[in-house]
Amino acid sequence: MIPFFVGATLLLVAVLIGVAVAKHNRAAFEERFPPISDAEYLARCSPGVNPQVALKVREIIAEYFAIEYERVHPSMTFIEDIGAD
Repeated sequence: MIPFFVGATLLLVAVLIGVAVAKHNRAAFEERFPPISDAEYLARCSPGVNPQVALKVREIIAEYFAIEYERVHPSMTFIEDIGAD
């Protein structure tokens, strides 16, 4: 019976640590990528980018990775910033 409680306690501690780390990472992400408008997004894109295509890509990225649309920036990288690996 004691090993069960030890295991359950360790599992609970691991979950709580995971939640704390996730909250910290989310806060850092939100600080690094504040919400920007479509106009600001397009202004930050490379010259010559088709605005309709850029905004559609922004929409797809936000939906696929469950990120707030306004927080998707053209400077984001998939692996480092979004965690898509």
